[in-house]
Amino acid sequence: MMKEKKTTGLKQLVLLALVLFIQIGSFAQKNFNGTITNQPATRWEEAMVTGNGVMGAMMYGDPYQETIVINHCELFLTLGTKEFVKDLSASMPEIKKAALQAGKNGPSVAHQMMLETANQKISWTDPFHPAFTFHIEQFGDYGEVKNYQLTENFETGELKASWDNEAGHWERKMFISRPDNVVVMELTGPKGKVDGNFSMKMEHELIDVEMTATDTEIKAHATYVKGKGGYDNLVRFIPTGGNVTAKNNEIKVNAADKVLIVMQVEPWRAPLPESQSEVWAFSPKHPDFVNGYPENKLADMEAYLDELAMDYKRLLKPHAKAHGELFSRVKLNLGETQSTSQEMLNSAAENGTITPALTQKLYDACRYLIICSTGKNPANLQGIWTGTWKPEWSGDYTLDSNIQLEIQSIMSCNMPELMEGYFKLIESWLVDSRLNAQKLFGCRGIVSNPRASNTNLFLHWGRWPGEQSIGTMGWMLHFFYDYYRFTGDKDFLKERVVPLLKENALFYEDLLKGTEDENGKYTFWISYSPEQDHLLYANSTFDISVLKSVLSNLVESCELLNIENNNLPKWKAMLKKLPDYQINEKGELQEWAYEGTTENYNQRHHSHLLPLYQFCEFDKESDPVLWAASEKAFEGKKKGFLNNWKNPDSNHITHGIINQAQCAARLGRADVVHEVLSRLVAKKYVFPSFMISYWPDNKGYGFDPVGTIPDVINNSLIFAWDGKLDVLPALPKEWEKGSLENVLLRGQMQVEELVWDVNKGKVSLNIKSEIKQEIEVRLPECLNFNNIEINGKQYTLGSEKLIVKL
Repeated sequence: MMKEKKTTGLKQLVLLALVLFIQIGSFAQKNFNGTITNQPATRWEEAMVTGNGVMGAMMYGDPYQETIVINHCELFLTLGTKEFVKDLSASMPEIKKAALQAGKNGPSVAHQMMLETANQKISWTDPFHPAFTFHIEQFGDYGEVKNYQLTENFETGELKASWDNEAGHWERKMFISRPDNVVVMELTGPKGKVDGNFSMKMEHELIDVEMTATDTEIKAHATYVKGKGGYDNLVRFIPTGGNVTAKNNEIKVNAADKVLIVMQVEPWRAPLPESQSEVWAFSPKHPDFVNGYPENKLADMEAYLDELAMDYKRLLKPHAKAHGELFSRVKLNLGETQSTSQEMLNSAAENGTITPALTQKLYDACRYLIICSTGKNPANLQGIWTGTWKPEWSGDYTLDSNIQLEIQSIMSCNMPELMEGYFKLIESWLVDSRLNAQKLFGCRGIVSNPRASNTNLFLHWGRWPGEQSIGTMGWMLHFFYDYYRFTGDKDFLKERVVPLLKENALFYEDLLKGTEDENGKYTFWISYSPEQDHLLYANSTFDISVLKSVLSNLVESCELLNIENNNLPKWKAMLKKLPDYQINEKGELQEWAYEGTTENYNQRHHSHLLPLYQFCEFDKESDPVLWAASEKAFEGKKKGFLNNWKNPDSNHITHGIINQAQCAARLGRADVVHEVLSRLVAKKYVFPSFMISYWPDNKGYGFDPVGTIPDVINNSLIFAWDGKLDVLPALPKEWEKGSLENVLLRGQMQVEELVWDVNKGKVSLNIKSEIKQEIEVRLPECLNFNNIEINGKQYTLGSEKLIVKL
């Protein structure tokens, strides 16, 4: 009897241990800050992703046939287009005269005349493409795969595939090091059983590839057939135990305990003949080429890898620190996570709404993807990932809305150093931008093509009126000045902001000269409201607001720095000559400031609401008339586009619905903020990696909402502009309590912690300022807060303005 009781007790202990193991595993999984899937991905769009801001990687496929796609931010496939801006400078006076005579239809007339004069056919941008795909074919038949899991760790940037079978437990882990700029992968499994075939694939008619394999490496030297250089790939294998052989440019590993694999991609550039291109980046006169240039970097890459410590943990540690430091700077807490990411996404698709916990996960995921995609360059339309050589819209930098979305969250999410790649990219286009102004418009200064990859030369127009899209440069320069708003960096303002604003203002000075109407107001005879392609009217609200932003920021900068005193009167006079925004008979802000124009609300772009949500020209107090008109225009877009289920423009493409959320956050429309976020998960835009598709049901692959969602959430919770601080301005009722930490605000402020509980009527804010200032603190009346605690002091909310000294 005693023996039976002892056995029974042992069984109970084993059972209890098993239960605890399952509970601990479940707890760890639910509290894992990342995303998890239990289904092997069958296509590249469903892959888990990682990156270091220079290279990106996508992991997908089943355990026995896995694919890793390796990307590099600078790889754009040379199409061989003749790259010359059409010289219309001599014809421009005649075109300008005819356009002005045409009144509201001036841009339409100008477009037709420019098209006929130039005989222009649209030139597509060089497309973003993969560096190579890395294939793993595992040997052996070990029976059914069990417990498969693929994870993406937001805090470290590490991907991990794990599974069990009859032989035991297996793992494949990888990351891309920020400090060392290498892809690092480790394969582990039962002792002596890690093996397989490993191969590199990179086939396209527009690249020539020389590939070789030794017992430790696969090397590939790729040259673009149509010129501009190429790139080099290196993959090195370091097995523990077993043996490695090379055959037919493949590596075969047998009977290893584990395998470390280190990869790197390095582009190299070459000049183009002057008869082929006038792009400055590929001119033989460019400083990068004058004294020679490398055409093969493989030897340098091998020497670099020789110096690395070839150990997975040692390489991961400094990367995890660098990546984690960026990721951990800000924190959103909307409630305890009760489910895995996969379970939350499935539930959202079934229930049609997003929970606070999933909102928090989406916020973190987007910040993770921004960090992975941003470094040497800003994220492009694909982020930094593509598994196809023909991505949508070439996977380029689309400049009339998209690049702005890609970088929108960087500053408020407290990652100012990640803006440097964006600044350098825009600055690298300046020579081409001057050529655009000179040859296409006969103007001084700078203006940009609406699309760019290897160049922003004005080539992307033809029957599509891209040449009318002159406002993209000014919009891109907004983020230069905005960097100053956040940081107060006067050296940056003087050395890198003012010179660009001056050149853009110079373009408009020449373009608009002599266009004043009877009221002394300019006429934008070249004008475009992205992307109302069939409505080419003069004086788009978009163009007016962009120039107003350029001139206002230029004047404010120069007055602050006490420079350019001779030019200030001219710029102020230009500001006074800008047409007034127009309000139609319905009380809506018009898309064009010209009588007799037509509104079209079924359009994905929200171009005429830029003065509201991007440039923040006014608020409800400073200009209640324009604020109300913007509210009505927003309602028109909401009805005509967001809630149009019959024939929505571009099938509710994500950049359009995220524009809705941007406007909603500014207008205090918490319901629409929540509706947009719910739409993304309910209509299955979100992939397992939390990358987001262009269209519902995971069709397409794009970065636009990823780059903007965290900023929308931040702005819904706290927003500062010109001495006013809005606390919880667009708080969805579903976020009844929570906290937000360490986001940056314009005015050189940082939110150390914002905590709220609507049901308890409590809100507290700890905020610091780099400068002494007074701010007006505002809370929406609908929340019914009577008090707010700021930096430990209680303030009563009432009819009087609340002014707080920081």
